[in-house]
Order: sequence, then C-alpha cells, then structure tokens
Amino acid sequence: MLSRFGREGNGRIKSQIRATLWNSYYSRLNTNFLKKTGRELGDGMNILFLAQIKHDPLHGLTLNILDIDADYELGQLAKAKIACIQRLKDEGLYALNRQLPFPLLPKRIAVISVESSKGYRDFVNIISNNTRGYKFFQMLFPALLQGDAAVDSIIRQLDIIKKVHRHFDMVAIIRGGGGDVGLACYDDYNLAAAVAKFPIPVISGIGHSTNETVVEMVANYNPITPTDLAYFLQQKFDNNAVTLQEYQNKLIDIAENYYSREYGRLAAIESFAQNKTSLLLQREGYKIGMLVNKLSYSCMNIIQKNKTSILASQRIIVGVFQRKINREEEVLRALVLNKLPFSLKTIADKGLHIKHIAEKIDLLKPENLLKKGYSLTLLNGKPVREANTLQIGDRIVTQLYKGEIESEIINIRNNDKRKTKI
Repeated sequence: MLSRFGREGNGRIKSQIRATLWNSYYSRLNTNFLKKTGRELGDGMNILFLAQIKHDPLHGLTLNILDIDADYELGQLAKAKIACIQRLKDEGLYALNRQLPFPLLPKRIAVISVESSKGYRDFVNIISNNTRGYKFFQMLFPALLQGDAAVDSIIRQLDIIKKVHRHFDMVAIIRGGGGDVGLACYDDYNLAAAVAKFPIPVISGIGHSTNETVVEMVANYNPITPTDLAYFLQQKFDNNAVTLQEYQNKLIDIAENYYSREYGRLAAIESFAQNKTSLLLQREGYKIGMLVNKLSYSCMNIIQKNKTSILASQRIIVGVFQRKINREEEVLRALVLNKLPFSLKTIADKGLHIKHIAEKIDLLKPENLLKKGYSLTLLNGKPVREANTLQIGDRIVTQLYKGEIESEIINIRNNDKRKTKI
C-alpha cells in the first residue's frame, strides 16, 4: 500500500505512525533516509512511505512502514530552498554580501567553527605555516555547525561578531568534512538573511561539493572546503605580492629610463654650455683687452694733462704734513721733559718697595724659620695647625732645620682640656 500523510492527517493515524517508527525497521529506514536527504526523520516532516496494515488480536490495527521515499523529502527541501532564494531576492538581500568589496589583504579573520573540527584544524595549520611567511590573525567563535540547533548557534555568533566587525576583515564559516549530512540548516532563511546582511564579507567553507546551499549562494565567496579557503587567502597575498613586484619592476624601469634620458640631456646641456662659455670668454676677453688698452691710454693722457697740478698739490700736501709733524714733535718733547723727573722718582719708589717685600718673603721661607729654632709638625705628610685634629696614639713627624723627629702622641692639651693616653 502506498500512502501519503502530512501535518493535516488524522491524529490517531499520526500517533500510530510515530509509534511504528520505533520498531525494528526504524534504524535502517532512518539511516537510508539520512544518507539520501542529509536529515534524520523527525516531527513536522512530510514523507511519502510504503506501509502495510495488519490486525493484531492483542494490539488491534497496526501500520508497519516498510520503506520511505527519500526523493519526496528531497523535493520538499528543494521547494523550500527555492522559496528561500526567491524571498531573499524579493527583499533585495540575495546579492547584498556579494556586492561588498573583498579586502585587498584579508589578514584579520573571524572564524565560526568548532575547535575539534578537522576542517578548522586544517585551515589554521595552512594559514599559520604558509611558506611565504604571511601573518594572519584568526579568532574562533565556536558554534554548532549542523542539525536543527545550528541555525540559532551560528546567528548568535554572527551577532557577536557584528558588534566588533571593525576589528575584522572577513568572517569564515568553516564546517569541513561530513559530506551532505546536516546541511539543511544552511538553507534556512534566517541564517541566509543574517549572512547576506552582514556588514563585512562572509566566506563559506562548509566542505562539500554537491548541491550548493543558500548560505553559500549569498556568501561573498564560496571556496567549498576549508583547505580551499586557506589557499584562497594565501592566493590573495600572492596576487598582491606579484602586483607589487610588477609595480616595483616598472618603477625601476621608469627610473632607469628617466635617469638615462636626463643624463643624456644634461650631458648635451653641459657640452653646449662649455662651448658657449668658451666662445663667450674669448669674446669678452677680447673686449676687456680693448677696454684695458683704452683705459690705459686715457689715464696716461689725463696724467700728462694734470701732471703739473698733481705735483703742485703734492708739494702742498707734503708741506702741510711736515708742519703738523714738527708741531707734534715739539709738544711731545715738552711733555717728556715735564713728566720725566716724576716718572723716575715713581720708579725708584716702587723699586724700593719691591725690595722690602722680597726681604720679607725671604724671611718667611720655612728653612729660614727653622734656622731660628722653629719646627714644623706633620701628620701623614700634612702640616698640623690645630691640636684638636690629632688623636691619642697618632704618629707625627717634627721637622727641624737639620733632621726630623718621629713621635707618638700620648697627651693633648686643647683649650684647657686635656686628653691622656690610658
């Protein structure tokens, strides 16, 4: 018997179906259904199945499901997927994220994945150990990646990232492996809309290569697998490195060509300037020579014409200066005669004063004082001027005119106070 039951079916029959699913066929039916649709059997699902009605004396009428048509469910999923895509297009969200410009160098990556996921580990390993030495910053935002709870989990992490999206260049949703199992969540309208409206580019690396999910359609880019995503990011850096190298080579070529062109132009200007300068010097040298000759001739004529007046002026000037010199000599001679006696007396007085000072200095010499019986006391090579600088037991040296005496202090008198060695 081939029957179709939906949500509108008889409640009693639905209850019997739900109970029958837990019979011995459930595990096999669910496994086959999961392989084909990527979803497990659950409530609220429309299915097309083959069943057999039996009457049991103990339990009454029973319905045994023998097989489930997975293609029917796939058709329902495809219909829901098409409806989701059309809604996104009607609301103007479908191409919103893909229209965002992709970062020139995507270094800061917010990753939505699971730390234990092999795809995530492969992604991190590739970008962290790339041979080019590119430096990436990636932060993990853990979320469930398949099943009914995945939609809310991923949307929650997208909301968290949105608050700090200025610190990231892109978002990567990395699932990795697992084939098509559990991918139905990526056809959910709410998740697809959240990805489409996200303010920075979203890349999906869900890890399958068959049917494309709605999330992958609205994402900025879909490299399929996490490994492809890692190599895609490296390629972005490689492309820019190649572009920079090309610009560098072009800049070097332009600079070399410009230098060669300007060097040739300067060399030509230098040669032209040297030739022009040489001709100009020759021409101006000739002119200067003509002017010198003309000036010499003119000067000789002027000198000849004014020779008599020049000689007369010379005689007048010489006479004036000679009379001035004679007057100054007389004044100076009178000044010397008036000041000389006073100067001589002053010099004699100063000489006598200096002689007295020299005699005093001579009397104050240490050796002259020692000759008179005075002595010099030294402590550690330094003169002793006050008794309070000495201590009982210090060894002092007394210097006489002839010879020295070394002593040890056993008694000190200082301002009527007496220090005695005990």
